[in-house]
Amino acid sequence: MDSHTVLIGYGERGQRVLGAMFGPQLGSLAVIDTDLARANLVSQRGARSVLGNGTDVTALREADVPRATRVIVTVADDAVALRILCAVRWLNDQAIVMVAFHEPHWREVGLYLGADRVVEDASPPDDCTCELEDLVFVERAVLRNEIGLRLTECAPEVLAATRENTRHWRDQAEPHVLREGDLLLEVCAEQP
Repeated sequence: MDSHTVLIGYGERGQRVLGAMFGPQLGSLAVIDTDLARANLVSQRGARSVLGNGTDVTALREADVPRATRVIVTVADDAVALRILCAVRWLNDQAIVMVAFHEPHWREVGLYLGADRVVEDASPPDDCTCELEDLVFVERAVLRNEIGLRLTECAPEVLAATRENTRHWRDQAEPHVLREGDLLLEVCAEQP
Protein backbone atom coordinates (compact mmCIF):
# COMPACT_ATOMS: atom_id res chain seq x y z
CA MET A 1 0.00 0.00 0.00
CA ASP A 2 1.27 3.47 -0.85
CA SER A 3 1.99 5.92 1.95
CA HIS A 4 -0.95 8.33 2.31
CA THR A 5 -0.88 11.42 4.54
CA VAL A 6 -3.80 13.61 5.59
CA LEU A 7 -3.15 17.13 6.93
CA ILE A 8 -6.13 18.64 8.75
CA GLY A 9 -5.91 22.41 8.99
CA TYR A 10 -4.16 24.40 6.27
CA GLY A 11 -3.74 27.67 8.13
CA GLU A 12 -0.32 29.25 8.62
CA ARG A 13 0.95 26.39 10.79
CA GLY A 14 -0.43 23.71 8.44
CA GLN A 15 1.24 25.40 5.46
CA ARG A 16 4.57 25.40 7.28
CA VAL A 17 4.18 21.74 8.20
CA LEU A 18 3.47 20.91 4.58
CA GLY A 19 6.56 22.83 3.44
CA ALA A 20 8.79 21.24 6.07
CA MET A 21 7.66 17.68 5.55
CA PHE A 22 7.02 17.54 1.84
CA GLY A 23 8.80 20.43 0.10
CA PRO A 24 7.82 20.59 -3.57
CA GLN A 25 7.01 16.84 -3.74
CA LEU A 26 3.57 16.44 -2.18
CA GLY A 27 3.23 12.73 -2.91
CA SER A 28 0.04 11.10 -1.73
CA LEU A 29 -1.34 13.95 0.35
CA ALA A 30 -4.85 15.16 1.13
CA VAL A 31 -5.55 18.37 3.02
CA ILE A 32 -8.81 19.18 4.82
CA ASP A 33 -9.66 22.83 5.50
CA THR A 34 -12.81 24.89 6.01
CA ASP A 35 -11.59 27.86 3.95
CA LEU A 36 -12.21 27.75 0.17
CA ALA A 37 -9.23 30.00 -0.66
CA ARG A 38 -6.85 27.79 1.32
CA ALA A 39 -8.35 24.65 -0.23
CA ASN A 40 -7.73 26.14 -3.70
CA LEU A 41 -4.17 27.07 -2.69
CA VAL A 42 -3.31 23.51 -1.68
CA SER A 43 -4.85 22.20 -4.92
CA GLN A 44 -2.58 24.51 -6.91
CA ARG A 45 0.40 22.90 -5.13
CA GLY A 46 -0.68 19.50 -6.40
CA ALA A 47 -2.23 17.98 -3.29
CA ARG A 48 -5.79 16.79 -3.05
CA SER A 49 -7.93 19.24 -1.11
CA VAL A 50 -11.14 18.56 0.73
CA LEU A 51 -13.30 21.53 1.69
CA GLY A 52 -14.80 20.66 5.05
CA ASN A 53 -14.43 20.34 8.78
CA GLY A 54 -12.04 17.78 10.25
CA THR A 55 -14.69 16.72 12.79
CA ASP A 56 -17.01 15.70 9.93
CA VAL A 57 -16.68 11.97 9.19
CA THR A 58 -17.78 12.58 5.58
CA ALA A 59 -14.86 14.98 5.00
CA LEU A 60 -12.46 12.56 6.71
CA ARG A 61 -13.63 9.74 4.46
CA GLU A 62 -13.35 11.96 1.38
CA ALA A 63 -9.72 12.64 2.33
CA ASP A 64 -9.29 8.87 2.68
CA VAL A 65 -8.42 8.89 6.39
CA PRO A 66 -9.39 5.20 6.75
CA ARG A 67 -6.41 4.17 4.58
CA ALA A 68 -4.01 6.93 5.74
CA THR A 69 -0.65 5.93 7.15
CA ARG A 70 -0.14 9.35 8.76
CA VAL A 71 -2.58 12.06 9.95
CA ILE A 72 -1.40 15.48 11.13
CA VAL A 73 -3.82 17.81 12.93
CA THR A 74 -2.85 21.51 12.97
CA VAL A 75 -6.13 23.34 13.61
CA ALA A 76 -6.23 26.57 15.63
CA ASP A 77 -8.70 25.41 18.31
CA ASP A 78 -7.38 22.79 20.78
CA ALA A 79 -10.86 21.47 21.67
CA VAL A 80 -11.62 20.98 17.97
CA ALA A 81 -8.28 19.18 17.56
CA LEU A 82 -9.38 16.68 20.26
CA ARG A 83 -12.68 16.03 18.47
CA ILE A 84 -10.80 15.51 15.20
CA LEU A 85 -8.42 13.09 16.94
CA CYS A 86 -11.37 11.02 18.21
CA ALA A 87 -12.97 10.90 14.75
CA VAL A 88 -9.66 9.95 13.10
CA ARG A 89 -9.04 7.15 15.61
CA TRP A 90 -12.59 5.87 15.09
CA LEU A 91 -11.90 5.58 11.33
CA ASN A 92 -8.28 4.42 11.52
CA ASP A 93 -6.55 2.87 14.51
CA GLN A 94 -3.32 2.09 12.62
CA ALA A 95 -2.20 5.50 11.32
CA ILE A 96 0.52 7.53 13.00
CA VAL A 97 -1.39 10.54 14.34
CA MET A 98 0.34 13.78 15.33
CA VAL A 99 -1.65 16.59 16.96
CA ALA A 100 -0.42 20.12 17.62
CA PHE A 101 -1.87 21.92 20.63
CA HIS A 102 -1.46 25.56 21.64
CA GLU A 103 -1.93 24.85 25.35
CA PRO A 104 0.28 22.27 27.11
CA HIS A 105 -2.49 20.99 29.40
CA TRP A 106 -4.04 19.14 26.41
CA ARG A 107 -0.98 16.89 26.02
CA GLU A 108 -2.10 14.08 28.37
CA VAL A 109 -5.64 14.11 26.99
CA GLY A 110 -4.33 13.89 23.43
CA LEU A 111 -2.11 10.93 24.28
CA TYR A 112 -4.94 9.23 26.16
CA LEU A 113 -7.26 9.62 23.15
CA GLY A 114 -4.77 7.95 20.84
CA ALA A 115 -2.32 10.50 19.47
CA ASP A 116 1.08 8.95 18.75
CA ARG A 117 2.78 12.32 19.04
CA VAL A 118 1.59 15.51 20.73
CA VAL A 119 3.48 18.74 20.19
CA GLU A 120 2.94 22.05 21.90
CA ASP A 121 4.43 25.53 21.95
CA ALA A 122 8.20 25.40 22.35
CA SER A 123 11.39 27.27 21.57
CA PRO A 124 13.27 25.81 18.60
CA PRO A 125 16.69 24.22 19.13
CA ASP A 126 19.79 25.72 17.51
CA ASP A 127 20.05 23.01 14.84
CA CYS A 128 16.40 23.31 13.75
CA THR A 129 15.97 23.00 9.99
CA CYS A 130 12.48 24.51 10.03
CA GLU A 131 10.84 26.58 12.75
CA LEU A 132 7.08 26.24 12.98
CA GLU A 133 4.83 28.04 15.41
CA ASP A 134 4.35 24.98 17.60
CA LEU A 135 6.16 22.23 15.70
CA VAL A 136 9.90 22.04 15.40
CA PHE A 137 11.56 19.74 12.88
CA VAL A 138 15.19 18.81 13.36
CA GLU A 139 17.37 16.93 10.92
CA ARG A 140 20.16 15.10 12.70
CA ALA A 141 22.72 12.41 11.98
CA VAL A 142 21.81 8.84 12.80
CA LEU A 143 23.21 7.80 16.19
CA ARG A 144 25.57 4.85 16.57
CA ASN A 145 22.98 2.83 18.51
CA GLU A 146 20.39 3.42 15.72
CA ILE A 147 22.54 1.96 12.91
CA GLY A 148 20.96 -1.29 11.72
CA LEU A 149 17.49 -0.44 13.03
CA ARG A 150 14.48 -0.10 10.78
CA LEU A 151 12.78 3.29 10.85
CA THR A 152 9.74 1.65 12.44
CA GLU A 153 11.95 0.57 15.37
CA CYS A 154 12.95 4.18 16.13
CA ALA A 155 11.10 6.45 18.54
CA PRO A 156 7.73 7.75 17.20
CA GLU A 157 9.10 11.28 16.80
CA VAL A 158 11.49 10.05 14.06
CA LEU A 159 9.46 10.57 10.90
CA ALA A 160 11.90 9.86 8.07
CA ALA A 161 15.48 9.17 7.03
CA THR A 162 17.35 10.86 4.20
CA ARG A 163 20.03 9.00 2.26
CA GLU A 164 21.65 10.33 -0.91
CA ASN A 165 19.01 13.09 -1.24
CA THR A 166 16.13 10.59 -1.04
CA ARG A 167 13.71 10.76 1.88
CA HIS A 168 12.33 7.48 3.21
CA TRP A 169 9.23 7.73 5.45
CA ARG A 170 8.84 5.33 8.36
CA ASP A 171 5.43 4.17 7.15
CA GLN A 172 6.43 3.23 3.61
CA ALA A 173 5.82 -0.38 2.61
CA GLU A 174 9.52 -0.95 1.84
CA PRO A 175 11.38 -1.06 5.20
CA HIS A 176 14.33 1.31 5.48
CA VAL A 177 17.31 0.06 7.52
CA LEU A 178 19.47 2.84 8.95
CA ARG A 179 23.16 3.11 8.12
CA GLU A 180 25.95 5.47 8.96
CA GLY A 181 25.56 8.76 7.10
CA ASP A 182 21.73 8.77 7.14
CA LEU A 183 20.01 11.92 8.36
CA LEU A 184 16.87 11.55 10.49
CA LEU A 185 13.94 13.98 10.36
CA GLU A 186 12.56 14.29 13.87
CA VAL A 187 9.70 16.35 15.26
CA CYS A 188 10.35 17.98 18.63
CA ALA A 189 8.19 19.82 21.14
CA GLU A 190 11.02 21.10 23.30
CA GLN A 191 14.75 21.59 23.16
CA PRO A 192 16.69 18.29 23.33
